[in-house]
Amino acid sequence: MKFKLKQGKYISVFWTIIFGLALIFCVFTNNYLHKLSDNTLIESTTVVKTDKNKERNKKIDEYIASIDDGSISIVDVIDIKLSVTSILLLENEQYTSILFDYQTGKEISIFDLIKEGRESDFNNKIEELLYLKYPTFIADVLNNGDKNNVYFMKDNELIIYYYDYEITPVVKEDLYLTINYNEIKDYISINLDLDSEYQNEDGKAINLAKKQIAITFDDGPGKYTKNLIDILENNKSNSTFFILGKNIKEYEDVLKESFTNGNEIGYHSYNHENFLRQDIEKIKEEFNKSNEELISAIGSGYTLIRPPYGSINNKIKESLDLPFILWNIDTEDWRYKNIDYLVDYVLDNVKENSIILFHDIHKTSVSAIEKLLPYLYVEGYQLVTISDLANVNGITLEAHKTYRYFF
Repeated sequence: MKFKLKQGKYISVFWTIIFGLALIFCVFTNNYLHKLSDNTLIESTTVVKTDKNKERNKKIDEYIASIDDGSISIVDVIDIKLSVTSILLLENEQYTSILFDYQTGKEISIFDLIKEGRESDFNNKIEELLYLKYPTFIADVLNNGDKNNVYFMKDNELIIYYYDYEITPVVKEDLYLTINYNEIKDYISINLDLDSEYQNEDGKAINLAKKQIAITFDDGPGKYTKNLIDILENNKSNSTFFILGKNIKEYEDVLKESFTNGNEIGYHSYNHENFLRQDIEKIKEEFNKSNEELISAIGSGYTLIRPPYGSINNKIKESLDLPFILWNIDTEDWRYKNIDYLVDYVLDNVKENSIILFHDIHKTSVSAIEKLLPYLYVEGYQLVTISDLANVNGITLEAHKTYRYFF
């Protein structure tokens, strides 16, 4: 009896273990099959329904295949978010483009992708970026939008190519505008890839593909200087103004605007006295006084010095702790007050790295600059400050030294 009870106990334990293992096996098998079933369902759904497997409409492929190697060639084909196919073509040395609805194969335009009621916002943004990149004489014409504009959508930006516009003077470069999607994302109806960082095209940024020069202005500021700084701004240009200390207080607002626009302010004595006829202590005293007034006016002091008449010696150079800047093209605009003469003189003599001397106290000089700058632009020149010109040439301007050339 005792043996049977013990044996029965062992048998009960044995079957309990067997039952438990069977239960674990069933649970595991059920979970595995359920997971396998789910995966199969997901994969099946992905193939049929997800955007990742949408196919481009065959009409688009047929169009691409129809382009031969004749006068038209395909430059690029981009599928944007499986919503739009953007194709860039080259025809007769000009770009053309075409947009298709990715799913239907229907040809569309960029304006079909603009949200209802946002077309004016879209156009205003284009206008803003045009005037950021190009001088006014170019942007004014392109902004009319009445000629041939080619819109090419890339993954993260829209490029507009401009053709058939008549601009005077004649522009020799290709005209186009690159618009990052961050700038127009609120106006476009499809999803777009957005860059975390980007820079708009700024016509005043140093462009090493151009020939840098410096046009400098002495003896101001004066009654024509405000107009001059507007002319510079409209032509994507910056200059260095060598001013007289005595004029600071009268023209504080003009100096602030000039400095804010990116122009450079240099010292040209307090009252245009020849340094060689002054005591060193007097030169230092007038400089310090003028420098304090400039700091009070614009928040920054002088960066450079141009001695009146170019008169300088070692004692004077050692007395002031800034670089001294002369020039290598003198327009003598104080003598030749003729607009066309001044324009022709500069165009006949300018070359890369030129430092050109003008005076902003003469009306004819300012008028000559207004006429001259577009011609310099189309000839591939970029007007920069003296400090930027030195930097482009790898030159660190040093105090107590004189510079006439950067080449």
